[in-house]
Amino acid sequence: MFSKLLIGLLGPLLKALVGKVLDEFSDWLFERLREMLRRRRTTNLGELEARAAQADERARRAGSADEAREQEAVARVWCEVAEMFRRENEALKAELEGVRRGAGRRARQAMATLPIGQVVESVGKASEREGAGSPLQLDGPAAERE
Repeated sequence: MFSKLLIGLLGPLLKALVGKVLDEFSDWLFERLREMLRRRRTTNLGELEARAAQADERARRAGSADEAREQEAVARVWCEVAEMFRRENEALKAELEGVRRGAGRRARQAMATLPIGQVVESVGKASEREGAGSPLQLDGPAAERE
């Protein structure tokens, strides 16, 4: 009787608590991944843009028209690589966001099927076998107050 009451009271609370912990952990994890992508993008884009600027500078200082055209072509290639990298990063961010949404859905589905009632009932049965009506024994600071 007591275990069923306990299940009725604690089951929803435990599910909500575990769900909140999972939500907070997944938010933390995805924020770390997002930050990692941002740092990587900033570093790599800076390097690619610097290489393009160097090639532009070499084109301006070129001694001949052929050398200038060659350096301008190099600069265009670096600019194209930077643009491809930007698009790839945007796709990765979108994919990460999709994974985050999917993880949230799966966590909610897992929480809905979490057998909290069975766990609480098992604990209740185990404690009944151990004590069979004996009072609950406390240890630690709570026992010292009794």
